[in-house]
Amino acid sequence: MRDRVIDLGEVPAGAPDEAVLPRAPLPYRWILGPLAVFLLVALGGAVPPAVPPPPPQVIPLTLRDAIRVDGDRLYLIGPGEPIGGEVRTHTIRAFALPGMTLSGTWTAPIAGDVLSLTDAGDGLLLIASATPSGATGLIGVRAGSAEPLWQRAAGMFGLSGDRSTALVYDDTTDPGLAPLHGLDPATGKPRWTVSPPPRPGGWALRTGYFYTGFPGLVYTLWPDGRLEARETRSGRITATTRTSLPVDRDTVLRVAGGLLMITRGGDSIAYDDTTLAERWRGGPLVGPDGYLLDCHPMICAVELENGLAGIDPATGRQVWRQDGWDRHEPLGDHVLLGAASRGDAELSVLDSRTGRITARAGAWINGGPGPRPGTAYVHRILSIDNTMRYGVLDLTTGKVRLLGAAAWIAGDCRFSSGVLICRRLDASAAVWRL
Repeated sequence: MRDRVIDLGEVPAGAPDEAVLPRAPLPYRWILGPLAVFLLVALGGAVPPAVPPPPPQVIPLTLRDAIRVDGDRLYLIGPGEPIGGEVRTHTIRAFALPGMTLSGTWTAPIAGDVLSLTDAGDGLLLIASATPSGATGLIGVRAGSAEPLWQRAAGMFGLSGDRSTALVYDDTTDPGLAPLHGLDPATGKPRWTVSPPPRPGGWALRTGYFYTGFPGLVYTLWPDGRLEARETRSGRITATTRTSLPVDRDTVLRVAGGLLMITRGGDSIAYDDTTLAERWRGGPLVGPDGYLLDCHPMICAVELENGLAGIDPATGRQVWRQDGWDRHEPLGDHVLLGAASRGDAELSVLDSRTGRITARAGAWINGGPGPRPGTAYVHRILSIDNTMRYGVLDLTTGKVRLLGAAAWIAGDCRFSSGVLICRRLDASAAVWRL
């Protein structure tokens, strides 16, 4: 079955899946024909027909092939050999996005499944993996070589923007007790190492939830209340202070909204995340099992029981609260919300300043930042016939401008660097330029 890619116009906010644009009212139809002829003559017959978007590039794959996307690279991970082996040799191909030009090929022995692949420059690829038992591994390989340059029993947080330092943690049963290292990606040798504070101390990173990406600073809290900020490329301590809150098993360290926040019981103290100067004191920001997100200009406090609150980073005061949402993604000064737990696929838009739901887009899946500020890419797949539609959501109006549609889509769709990538029912991958 062939893919269909067409310009489908715009879907109003909250419109059902099969919504169509209304036709012109009957009293005005008589003028459309003469008007079209007039414009054609006036423009010298130079009105070109609409050009449909190009078809996707289809990459033949099998069910044993895997796909990973990192930044502007699409990685295709071939089946490992021998099948069933603890360590399998994989062939990995990288394609530069959006042009889909082959940028490198690697052969690497990997234990378990590939978690992430990171381009470290000069043909060097960093591969993070994990076994079914949870053991993590990290190797550095060069294109054209069958043997790794180096390997460590470690997990990876990310690579610095200048590609000089990879931040990793030793493989332990408890990452909170693992030493941190700033590695030279070319050799796998540490540029610096810091051991974790003994319990009840701990550490936190200035990065997103689940510690994804490379943070600029690492914070360590010691049992005596000493607090340190450490620059991650050099390992140098850049600021210190001492908290007045007791440090015990109930003390929690969190980073968001330009602040480092320490909470114990009903008390919180917020510090500037660069200088560690105290900013304010207040009550608890989120429960012990919750987490904080940057929701510019607010901080979002996410509770595991589907609560979401907006906190003013200047004062620590809760400004608004929303309940019943279990999916949250900040995007500019909006938050895209979903409620998968109650079977509601509707994508809603929240104004992070006020906490009000400003638009309901309908049954779409968020695909991340769109082509312009205030937009997001979205898609949805109809399970009845495996047809996928994709478009651009206007966060202000909740309307979706449809970009195209395709049949025979299995799922696993993602937007990245000007393309949409989906697996098809025959296990191949289709890549659309946006």
